[in-house]
Amino acid sequence: MDTTSSKSIVEVSVDSAAGRKALGIMNMRQALDLPDLPSLTYTHPDPRKAAAGVVVSRRELERFLTCH
Repeated sequence: MDTTSSKSIVEVSVDSAAGRKALGIMNMRQALDLPDLPSLTYTHPDPRKAAAGVVVSRRELERFLTCH
């Protein structure tokens, strides 16, 4: 599986004082098309790391898309 393509699936969540709430599951391009809000986090594009609960910032997600 190519974990770095724009078609890789991530879960987008919003972090708040009440905890993390999932907004949806989408591909990396769709996730990066969302507004740039500091409260948004994204699961790691590698499914194994995502399953372990690893989250990345928007900047990190952008780097995955451009560097791989």
